[in-house]
Amino acid sequence: MYDIDMFADEVEQLAQQAEQAEGAERVELLARAANLAIDPLRRIELLMLVANAAGRAAHQAVAPARRGENRAGNLSATYEQIGTAAGLSRDVVYRQHTHGAALSWPAARRGVHNGRTSCRETAPEGADARGETVK
Repeated sequence: MYDIDMFADEVEQLAQQAEQAEGAERVELLARAANLAIDPLRRIELLMLVANAAGRAAHQAVAPARRGENRAGNLSATYEQIGTAAGLSRDVVYRQHTHGAALSWPAARRGVHNGRTSCRETAPEGADARGETVK
């Protein structure tokens, strides 16, 4: 059996270290903490922090890419190339980089549909739209 207290202590240590870190290092520490978290609510909290930190780290990585830092021939990356790497369109990358704090996928790409399902099935014969039997 796992020593739950030991895992909880390690999770909190990693989370505290992540508070002091930035960029990809913060993402890594939060991801490790989320992986070790046994409490599902704490895991959810940490995973949401991972998503936020990853978006911010990607946002921070755009500027060096645009300047050509650590790229072959020091060629600056275009918004099209950054968009391809991020799985976003060129225009979205530009807007999010110049007007936002993080890069993120749209809700539909993340599988979020405002609480509604995207598929609509017809109700079986003799049932109403909710699938309940009509008498």
